[in-house]
Amino acid sequence: MQIDPRTVARDIPGIFDEVFPQLTPGIVAHFNSGADRFWVQELPPALLSQSTLQRAMLFELGYTAGERLLAGVKIDWAECFEVTLKRQSVFFDARLPTHIDAGDKALAEIIGRNLSTALKAMAQRRNLPLVLRPKIPGLEWISSGHGDFSLGQTLIEVKCTAKRFSSSDFRQVAIYWLLSYAAALEGRGEEWEDFVLLNPRTGQTVSMRFDAFLSVIGSGRTKVDILQLFQSLVGSRITR
Repeated sequence: MQIDPRTVARDIPGIFDEVFPQLTPGIVAHFNSGADRFWVQELPPALLSQSTLQRAMLFELGYTAGERLLAGVKIDWAECFEVTLKRQSVFFDARLPTHIDAGDKALAEIIGRNLSTALKAMAQRRNLPLVLRPKIPGLEWISSGHGDFSLGQTLIEVKCTAKRFSSSDFRQVAIYWLLSYAAALEGRGEEWEDFVLLNPRTGQTVSMRFDAFLSVIGSGRTKVDILQLFQSLVGSRITR
């Protein structure tokens, strides 16, 4: 059975404890302490408290609206709702709504505008085209997937929460790097060079080059050592 790389990062225990033993809560707090900020329009608390959508569903709706704004087209809420339902339906714990109300649309549009404004500014600063849903290569029983955005060899992952970035967020970009590195060595793609975690709700970003990131969480292993250990764990799981 093929498993999405995001699911591997979030739901399969043990792999990352062995590959990246230094990715501890203290290290995550250290990464978050270096976050940069950008301007965002805040979500009105009253609207947020009235919304009956799951927060993941509301964020996905905002993300989808942001994609439309980045493409320079008008937000079609019927289309955004359909796309959101399709994306969220892959998660077993998602409660799929039958409709969205005006308050949900207002919240989603704020998220979408915050996201599109931040990404447009980032692309302009770097003078690089923004890529939506860049491909993440698969490996063994880990299927291929898609990231959120990219600029050149910079991976951009979007998280929309009132909290700071979590361990699972950093695990996610770590496995995306691992899969890109394996693909690069095999001539199937290019290695991600750096990453940005971006929160369009709080206006926070954490940016790091992968070399620096790996030197902190990799317990002194080289990139080749990290990949070989990861492949041994992936291969051993097939035989169980």
